[in-house]
Amino acid sequence: MPSGKTHARLDFVVLLILLGAAFSARTTLVAYFGYKEFVAIAKVFVVSYMLGSLLLSPDMDLNASGPMKNWGVLRFLWRPYTAMFKHRGLSHVPVFGTMTRICYLFLVAFAVGEGVQAVLGRRWEFSWESIGNADRGRAIWALAGMVLPDLCHICADRAFGLIRKLPYRPKI
Repeated sequence: MPSGKTHARLDFVVLLILLGAAFSARTTLVAYFGYKEFVAIAKVFVVSYMLGSLLLSPDMDLNASGPMKNWGVLRFLWRPYTAMFKHRGLSHVPVFGTMTRICYLFLVAFAVGEGVQAVLGRRWEFSWESIGNADRGRAIWALAGMVLPDLCHICADRAFGLIRKLPYRPKI
């Protein structure tokens, strides 16, 4: 299977290709979305793509993976996740694996937020109605930005697995 560095390089190459395609089609995209919305979507997509690539990789179920090390001192938060998912199991299922990591992160953030609220004695209110339609659309782009590096990761794992099974293996 490809190393963590190979996965990171592949993710960045795909991101550069996508940015190049968006740049070449910018007049069409700006005409469709409008300039401000296009820039906002591009920022959301790139940031979520980088987060998905560097911090929420399918290899979060490994204790010694690069993305796990990227969490630094906060990597202890992911120990329960590594215990729940075996490597190349559900965490390597396209879209579903991404959603498991996002939901896990939301649960951890919720638990930390509840703890902070209990200590401070304040309550923060949140309602879905407070989120506008533009923010909902950007959330879809953010999800796409997190899912795409996972798809690249999974495809690279499968491609390298097929290459490994060839009688004559090219040196990669």
